[in-house]
Amino acid sequence: MVKTRKSHFYRQLMNGLRYLIASLTISASAFCSALDVSAKTAIVIDASSGKVLWSKNSESSMYPASTTKIMTGLLLVEHCKPNEIITAPDDIETIREASMHLKPGEKVSAHDMLYAIMLRSANDGCYAIAKHISGSVDAFSKLMNERARQVGCTNTHFTNPNGLNDWNHTTTAHDLALMARAAMKYPEFREAVRTIKYSINRSMNTKDCVMVNHDKWLRKDPTADGIKTGFTVPAGHCFVGSAMRNGFRVITVVMKSDHWQQDHQELLDWAFDTFEKKQKIDQWSIVGQVKVPGGAKSTIPVAVAQEAYTLGPKGKTVAPMTTTVVALPALKAPVARGDKVGELVVVDADGWKQRIPVVAKQDVQASLVSRLNKGPGTSSFLFCGALFVGVVWVQGRKKRRIGSYGRSTKKYF
Repeated sequence: MVKTRKSHFYRQLMNGLRYLIASLTISASAFCSALDVSAKTAIVIDASSGKVLWSKNSESSMYPASTTKIMTGLLLVEHCKPNEIITAPDDIETIREASMHLKPGEKVSAHDMLYAIMLRSANDGCYAIAKHISGSVDAFSKLMNERARQVGCTNTHFTNPNGLNDWNHTTTAHDLALMARAAMKYPEFREAVRTIKYSINRSMNTKDCVMVNHDKWLRKDPTADGIKTGFTVPAGHCFVGSAMRNGFRVITVVMKSDHWQQDHQELLDWAFDTFEKKQKIDQWSIVGQVKVPGGAKSTIPVAVAQEAYTLGPKGKTVAPMTTTVVALPALKAPVARGDKVGELVVVDADGWKQRIPVVAKQDVQASLVSRLNKGPGTSSFLFCGALFVGVVWVQGRKKRRIGSYGRSTKKYF
């Protein structure tokens, strides 16, 4: 009788466990299907670390359409001063779908050109930028591809600055996310892509100055701050988005999407509902010391130039992050307070690594020996100095010996 009751209890327990497992499996399936976005390829990353939070075919080669302009805008910010004047080339009116309607010789500042290409998606503006920075579209395309590699892209090949369709002009969702992450580090870029409407100054066609953002999502989500829409028939609807909630930003990319706004919202809501900050290092916090070769001080304290944090599943405990300070390979005195002197390597519980710039917290002057070594004719100076000291030492030794013998003679004779 006892055995029968025990057997019944175990059967009930096992049935309960099976039901629980089945329920969890159904929930997991439903959870995954909630992220089954319509886009052929998609990704969502943490903007601070670049960590991939979710992806779908994110390494597949795709046509980027006007999301290409993220790279063009990044290079514009990096290579031109805001008040630098960009002059439209003589052949500017040959550019297809020239939404800015530039005229040959027309002048627009780099600052205003950024708003024109990122809000109105001006193809002719991109052409003018390419010619201004590199002299030709081919040279600018090489610059685009080089910069893409620098930010970590592995499968990008640009042939033009605006995204007009070219069978050889391709990238991936992951690569686009990395480009957007790099561009969003610049305040002027962030300010432009979050703007809904902006009036530019132009030397011609002065009645067409209002640039309206094609990103309709900005009007629907107060946490959204960009970034760029794109569409051609071969590319379909593409979108690179950004939003900040709960103290951190995520970047989304959807390519060849049937419903880009819905896909973007799904990715945003999932990311912010699933993840939270786990560990944080405040900006300007001291995180260690670095050695300064040739310095009057052998080491100096360093601080992170920006906030560092890790993301983890909401409500769950994760292993603490590990941190290591790595000095710049060529670091040497003198160093001024605020100079970049190395990086803080942060590794989270999943093994994801990010590098945060660290800066000197105090000045370090070059040591006397180091300053002498930098002077002109230092080797000859040191040789002559050493020779002079040697001669003086020898002469002094001779005098001491003579004096000693003299005293001895005086004493004993």
